[in-house]
Amino acid sequence: MIFQLDYQRIRDFVEKNGVYTYRRRENTFVLPLPTRKPERAKFENGYAAIVGATMRVLDGESIEYEKNENSIDGILGEGKFDSDETTEVFKLFIENELEDIENSTITRVEHFKNIPFINHKDEKKGEIGYFNFFYDLFIRDYENEFNSLFSELKTEDLLSEIIRISGQADNKPLTKRKYKMLFPGLQQQFLNDVRTLSTNPAFLIQHFADIALHYTFIAMSQIVIQTNKLTSAQTDKLHRIVFLNMSETASKRRDFYNEGLRFLREEIRSFFAHEHTLNILGNNTFTQESNWFYKDYAYYFQKQLPTAQEEFIKSIYYWINEEYKLYFPLTERIPYEEQDLQQAFKDLYDTLRRNVKEEINSRYSVAFETIATRFYRKSGGSLGNILALNMNQLISLIAVAVGPRGSQLELNKLWIELENRGVFFDKYSKEEVVKILDNLNYLDKKSDSGDAQYVKAIL
Repeated sequence: MIFQLDYQRIRDFVEKNGVYTYRRRENTFVLPLPTRKPERAKFENGYAAIVGATMRVLDGESIEYEKNENSIDGILGEGKFDSDETTEVFKLFIENELEDIENSTITRVEHFKNIPFINHKDEKKGEIGYFNFFYDLFIRDYENEFNSLFSELKTEDLLSEIIRISGQADNKPLTKRKYKMLFPGLQQQFLNDVRTLSTNPAFLIQHFADIALHYTFIAMSQIVIQTNKLTSAQTDKLHRIVFLNMSETASKRRDFYNEGLRFLREEIRSFFAHEHTLNILGNNTFTQESNWFYKDYAYYFQKQLPTAQEEFIKSIYYWINEEYKLYFPLTERIPYEEQDLQQAFKDLYDTLRRNVKEEINSRYSVAFETIATRFYRKSGGSLGNILALNMNQLISLIAVAVGPRGSQLELNKLWIELENRGVFFDKYSKEEVVKILDNLNYLDKKSDSGDAQYVKAIL
């Protein structure tokens, strides 16, 4: 077998009218971030639209919600009303219920399906991108479990039946997987949390979108951080990202300043080049599998003879010096000097990064920051925007961390459980959380000394 980049496939991939293009998403999908401003998701209706699409697809329906405008008239035609006035009142009631649901005000799990994407054509593309990312990472591998779980929560009543048939339930096959979950522990944690939420349906309805959003954001952030580490990526643990609570006062001396949003901004600044680099690497002669990240190549070549990896690394430097240089003559030549795989990937990424247009990097970074500031923004004055959890987010995460009704969790273990969900606090934030839990009467002292504190179940 030949272990090289496939130069012809790369030419076909990057070249358009004789010009080099920084394409992506041919064999590797990384993040659901657009490079065109009109397609940037602004989440004007929160994250519920992505949850709505998830529920539809789980039921084998279309990703998009399509209202059946004739359904209400059909229902009214079959009903028995004592007057035209009664008919009109009932019609108005149903229309108001549907409008509330479409605006994310729901009272039953099955109503999630009637929450549409935003009506704006371009922004809808951005929301659909997030749906694909969330579904592939957290739902697809456990479709049967989620279907069973949500089916048990559905109710059968006249209103729900009317609302159900108000949408077009065309069965359409789900498109094939695009994104790969790099963090199986995070995926399993999400499933466990939804199971826990399902023990309190009312709480699930109120907070499911918050939990789904949180896991999406943490997954995106961890992908950025770990991909930047190339073959040294760690997929069995989460990198420390420090949050504040909205009720706290910010200070430059706090951990969040260097390990929060400021850190993520730096990590995402030139990340677009990774998307292109990984797709270049995917055009090779030895695998047809998709969604390989840097560490996947390292795993693969550990199982091959040393000469196979050497051949692949040499092909990377040949492509930089002979192929890429044809499009960008000022490219600095990098001789092969027995570099290892980590260095070869770094040289390839750095070479490609230098010619990515700044407007692409900017729009890509802003798309990432939009989800951060839309849902986690706290103004820090001269410190700028800060990652922080509001009360709803904090309580929902603590609720699933502690467990269903009757459970309790030792306070010292709460921080570990939050870290398993991607939230890290410094000691001052932990003190603030303790105050919040105490004020809400969610703390319980079990020992005579009063030293051992437990968090009560919120569900």
